[in-house]
Amino acid sequence: MIDALRYEYMRLRTIRSTYWLLGLALAFQLVLALLLAWSIADSDLTRSADGTFSTLATIGGSTGAPLLMAYIVGLLGVFSTGHEYRHGMIRATLTALPRRPHVFLAKVISTAALAALTAALCVGIALASIAVFGLDMPSGGELARVSGGVVTYTALFALSGLAFAAITRNQTAAVALLMLLPSLIEFIVQAIVVVIKTNSDDPQGKGGVVVILKFLPYDAGSQMYVESSIKGFVQRALGAEPFGALGGGLVMATFVGALLVISYALFVRRDA
Repeated sequence: MIDALRYEYMRLRTIRSTYWLLGLALAFQLVLALLLAWSIADSDLTRSADGTFSTLATIGGSTGAPLLMAYIVGLLGVFSTGHEYRHGMIRATLTALPRRPHVFLAKVISTAALAALTAALCVGIALASIAVFGLDMPSGGELARVSGGVVTYTALFALSGLAFAAITRNQTAAVALLMLLPSLIEFIVQAIVVVIKTNSDDPQGKGGVVVILKFLPYDAGSQMYVESSIKGFVQRALGAEPFGALGGGLVMATFVGALLVISYALFVRRDA
């Protein structure tokens, strides 16, 4: 297992995309966090310290927008496996490390660790931006909630990218799934549910098809860092109570865990 981790560490160090993606994620966070902090500092509008921090840490994701940083870091998960299939290096990897469970587990550990570290650095950039412009620091509770949510969501997002690449063995297809499933596909499902519910005999009633919205994995996972007043806006409007941070995180973790189980089963059985 140690050899597999060392191999994965060296692979990540020698692939240029690792540095490009990490640099892009951090640069994206730095530029936008500074711009947002500057805008908030110059604004006459009163905003709470907790709200300011959650906005800067997620670059607006706490208000219901996508956590764009996770999309960038998530590509690390795709490339952790997709690169080797794309360039035919998977055979060399399995020749050097014939124990496939160790290879797969090393990829999972390294991807989750790198994604979590990058997310933590992005949260640190948000705090630094607050300090630079003399804004109020968040409370300890909000700092822990948003930071933990952003780190956990980003790590799970990257692991889903790894699973997509291992299942499809096609880097392009995995990138498409990672980009489209959390945004376009879940949005389409939400739109269909809204149409069905609003045209039902009891559009204001609770329950029914709207319950599906609680189990959209990426949307549920976002409840870990979204502001309380924004959580589950669509669900509440249709008469359903969304999961909280813990429940939403468990939904996303279960979905990603299922993807990893499927990808692991395929990885250990299929030809290289």
